[in-house]
Amino acid sequence: MQKLKGSGKVLAASRHNKRAIQAEQGADSHIDAARICLNLSLHGPDSPEAVARLAKDRMAAAGVRPQKKNAVLALEQVFSLPANTDIDLKAYFNDCVHWVARNFGGLDNVLSADVHLDESAPHLHVLILPLIDGRMNGSDLFGNRQRLQFLQNDFHAAVAGRYGLAKAPARLQGQAKAKTAQTVMNHIHATIDTAQTSALWPLIRDLIARDPVACAQVLGLEVTKTADKPQRSTAQIFTSKGKGSNKPLKPIGFAYSPKPIGLERSGNSLSLCSVGLGNKPTTPAQAPRPAIQLNQNEDTRVIVREDCDFSGWQDSEAFEQSAWQ
Repeated sequence: MQKLKGSGKVLAASRHNKRAIQAEQGADSHIDAARICLNLSLHGPDSPEAVARLAKDRMAAAGVRPQKKNAVLALEQVFSLPANTDIDLKAYFNDCVHWVARNFGGLDNVLSADVHLDESAPHLHVLILPLIDGRMNGSDLFGNRQRLQFLQNDFHAAVAGRYGLAKAPARLQGQAKAKTAQTVMNHIHATIDTAQTSALWPLIRDLIARDPVACAQVLGLEVTKTADKPQRSTAQIFTSKGKGSNKPLKPIGFAYSPKPIGLERSGNSLSLCSVGLGNKPTTPAQAPRPAIQLNQNEDTRVIVREDCDFSGWQDSEAFEQSAWQ
């Protein structure tokens, strides 16, 4: 399922579904032009322009104002079957249309339903107008992951399961994906499959690595399931120590110590010290230096050179000024 946003998207999708795009029918196209006549229209107008006009008319009748550029104007769902299925295609796809109507606001919201039989696998395109209670609710109808999961389960129970179709397994990850891919490769080697000698073998091998589930289902092999994780109680979740180590925390850069970081025990009390430092050994106290004894008769005054007047001194008594400190 996908959202169609912006003006012109409904018309563009309808042109593809009604095979009105000539460029899609070229020689290198995946569409077989000779089989287009086998396609079926199960519901809605026959032309793309009529489908787009129907959407606008129903919005106008409901009083819906012009939408924003990024508003969801339609939803498109695709229902597919295996290429060599023996299921009654018309009956199966009709049931798909009625299932859409039941889950997306009624049959009036189904703009068109077209079955394509001109490609490798038969499939159905359904265009849906997300008009609920006079409002466009495309995002709500599309829903979140929980709603999508509900829709998948409900479709399998109401439609696919009644036709003997198995529910698609969950996407594999990690070891389960690697084991399934290896099982497919072992089967191909054991049966000497001619795909190994094909020029497309590198692409086939990459496809097996990316999506081994689809390849395993085609070959009828068992898919390795991912083991479910055991459920924990609320008490176990709140008392869990998490994914970290069970060892007690250590002060920064030092071995474990029961003392808080930054505290050092001195006697019977704790004193603040540098972060992460342990007990620092104390050194014996040094004896204080003896005070200098001064002679009381000694003149301790300081003479400043700039305060002295040397002009009246005799040569025998004068000193050079540069000798003063």
